[in-house]
Amino acid sequence: MIGYILKRVAGAVLVLLLLSVLIFFAGRGLVSGNPATIIAGSKASPETIAALEHSLGLDRPIIVQYLDWLGHALTGDFGVSPFSGIENTDVLRQQLPVSLELALMSLFFAVLIGVPLGVIAAKRAGSWLDTALRAPMILIFAIPGFISGTIAIFLATNVLTNLYSPVYIRFEDNPLGNLQIMLLPALAVGIPTAPLIMQVTRAAMIDVLGLSFVASARTNGLPEGKVTYGYALKAATPPILTFIGFTFGSLIGGLFIVEQIFGLPGLGRGMLQSISTRDFTQLTAQALALAAAFIVGNLVVDLLVPVVDRRIALR
Repeated sequence: MIGYILKRVAGAVLVLLLLSVLIFFAGRGLVSGNPATIIAGSKASPETIAALEHSLGLDRPIIVQYLDWLGHALTGDFGVSPFSGIENTDVLRQQLPVSLELALMSLFFAVLIGVPLGVIAAKRAGSWLDTALRAPMILIFAIPGFISGTIAIFLATNVLTNLYSPVYIRFEDNPLGNLQIMLLPALAVGIPTAPLIMQVTRAAMIDVLGLSFVASARTNGLPEGKVTYGYALKAATPPILTFIGFTFGSLIGGLFIVEQIFGLPGLGRGMLQSISTRDFTQLTAQALALAAAFIVGNLVVDLLVPVVDRRIALR
């Protein structure tokens, strides 16, 4: 088990290191032209631009810039935005919790809806009930995020007025007010995600329900509920958990539209602002935080799967 954990953690660290290389160079490539000229303005003197290049470290070889940036990033120092003068670490402290909360709440609703429906559909696979459950879920999945977000904001401003506020409320300031504000955005993301969870759960359950140990459990007279949820669902959990981990990472990286629609100061909305202002230092920090959240989420799932099925840790 320890060897399994060490292998997974080492793999996650290696992937994050490789992604840091891509993110750093992509962040530099996002800015067309000299970043110092963009920051100082086209009318700035050559001396001013040269001084700004030196202060930002842009006059050094790109590999040296990366190693210096990585060394500081490992200590939690992501530099200062040349546009706002705010430390990028402080920006991440404000934005990342918002996106993590929204992703976790969305995933909660997706699992709450998708797993039970997937189990029911698997038990009635090929029947009218299976079709009746899957057809509307496929239609829901086909709805683009900006449409579901627009519908949610319409309901919030015209029907469920208590669930909407144009001003974001932090959880530590008012937990209930924060949850009220985050409820509709989470549903706008979680409901269209539920069909994916349902399909994976259905497929995994169909495979398990056909195995001999399930038939033996029924033959021995065990209640159907215990056979379904105590044996079959438990055996089908590893692939479902793995997909949930992947879904969490996808949600973290796909909240741009919903955060923009609801005015949530999250990481996705912040990255859009950084791109529009060409703030490459802030964007690099945000992208690395996004990648880290994706990797850590999947790592947590990888470490939970052997708890459910110990055979995986012994492979």
